[in-house]
Amino acid sequence: MDDQKYIDDQTARIISTREKFPLQPIIFAGSGLSRRWINSPSWYELLEWAVNNCPEIDKPIQFFVQQEDGLPEVAQRISQDYQKWAWGEGKSQFPQILFEAKVPSEIYLKYAIAQHIKGYGTDVADNYVGEAEAFSAIRPHAVVTTNYDGLLEASLPGYQPILGTGLISAPFANIGEIYKIHGTVEKPSSLVLTSKDYSNFGSKRKYLTAKLLTFFAEHPIVFVGYSVEDSNIRRILEDLDEAVDIKGGVIPNIFFLTRPSGGQPGVERVLQVSSDKGVRVNSIEATDFEWVFKAFGHNAPLSNVNPQILRSLLARSYQLVRSDIPRQKFEVDFELISGKVETKEDFAKVFGIGTLQPVTRFSAEYPYNLTEVGKKLGFDGWHKANALLAKVKEETGVDLKATDNRYHGTVRISKKSRAQMYSKSCVELLSRVRDGKEYTLDMEN
Repeated sequence: MDDQKYIDDQTARIISTREKFPLQPIIFAGSGLSRRWINSPSWYELLEWAVNNCPEIDKPIQFFVQQEDGLPEVAQRISQDYQKWAWGEGKSQFPQILFEAKVPSEIYLKYAIAQHIKGYGTDVADNYVGEAEAFSAIRPHAVVTTNYDGLLEASLPGYQPILGTGLISAPFANIGEIYKIHGTVEKPSSLVLTSKDYSNFGSKRKYLTAKLLTFFAEHPIVFVGYSVEDSNIRRILEDLDEAVDIKGGVIPNIFFLTRPSGGQPGVERVLQVSSDKGVRVNSIEATDFEWVFKAFGHNAPLSNVNPQILRSLLARSYQLVRSDIPRQKFEVDFELISGKVETKEDFAKVFGIGTLQPVTRFSAEYPYNLTEVGKKLGFDGWHKANALLAKVKEETGVDLKATDNRYHGTVRISKKSRAQMYSKSCVELLSRVRDGKEYTLDMEN
């Protein structure tokens, strides 16, 4: 149990930082968060599994670790054995499309690893559900992760995953996105796994860091799931130190969250960026992360707003100001605009919102997408919830998704895109359908 005075002091410090840096937090999430919530393997354990899984490999993981400089080099080496296995007795274990001539030889190892990680699912262990809900309630501006799995997408419904170095080309104002800079299991070829992958990634890292500089300057930054020695963190901070001359003292908006290391928990720690230089950041040590995430979610202004809507507004306004107006695609009434930016309410009308209250009311009335409905009903995802809606249609002749009603509502995100949202009444209805109980539809309200 964490010390209450330490919790109170740290909470006050976090809230104070949020007031000084009022933009939404940016979260850097490492593999430790996945190990904590879904018991996924460490990188070493992942490669150990890969070694044991391939019949072409007759030595244990320790053999390769002794011979190679690091785990990326181990992955590069055993990828050759996976290619040999795939083109021999293991061919039935891999999709036919992976055997085309232009497919990289490392794809067989990456495919096997992606399938293995998928087996861990995205359901958070019962004793960490409170943490996951508090994490989701932060409504971070964005999440940057080196994790391959889909845990963050499941924990932050409505957030858009961006693969690889997609952060480099993303508009600066984008919100509600998960930057998966080391790839995702949904696209095995995107995984940054081997020494060749890290070499390619390293050549683009400077551009990536340049994009991250705006985050470090304007947002509270939270590192979670990383060790203090993590090479990924060291490289990011090393690039940051080169770009911005970090003077002595604690960087006030960077927090490093870890489990207790023993002894009295500290409030600062030094992160080494090179052999002869380190930077001081805020340190939080906790056995229970829930109170930490709640502190960062303090007065979160986006708690009832769909991030897809915010992302659409920001992207469209960015394009309008940066491209469409300078190229004179539209006639612009500058007198009208100048009169509309004096108050928040009038400025909202420029976007066609009129008032922010209806958006908040809609989000409060229809807080769930179909995946969240499925999870509320005890399913892994949206498929079984969708099947229950189909059952209602079959039994009553009413397609709840065809209209806006007390169970379902449609919100327009862009000219071609809509988001289907569902109410608490819908969850209650489908729970009765799931359990085989009698139910009636109230379509008048």
